[in-house]
Amino acid sequence: MKLNVMFTIAAAYGILLGLFLRLAPGAAFALGGMLTETMPSSLSMVVRFTGVEELGLGIIAWLVRNTDASKARDAVALGFTVYFALHALTSLYGAFTDTSTSGHSFMAILQGLIAVGFFIAGRASMSAQTS
Repeated sequence: MKLNVMFTIAAAYGILLGLFLRLAPGAAFALGGMLTETMPSSLSMVVRFTGVEELGLGIIAWLVRNTDASKARDAVALGFTVYFALHALTSLYGAFTDTSTSGHSFMAILQGLIAVGFFIAGRASMSAQTS
């Protein structure tokens, strides 16, 4: 897999998830099995801020996807590898501790696959750059 493909996947993930969390925090709660009637406004703002962060990371991934091989691009790839791996572990933890929804398992698998993709593509990109 090529690194620019992984950046495109990360961009789509971040932008779509970011827009969803930013524009419809109540729907995000409903998908998570939570009642939107009891959602405090402060928690709604946390979800919106998370959406802004996801959107920002998606835009970074989109802008870096076609850049030439460099140490900076390798650093961004490593950052996304760690980001998605930690997200996958957090979602996996949620799958075992919050049984009200199956969304945690789906997200853990999706985020884990993206992390593995970044690891493989980033490693291949770095080795090609040094030779």
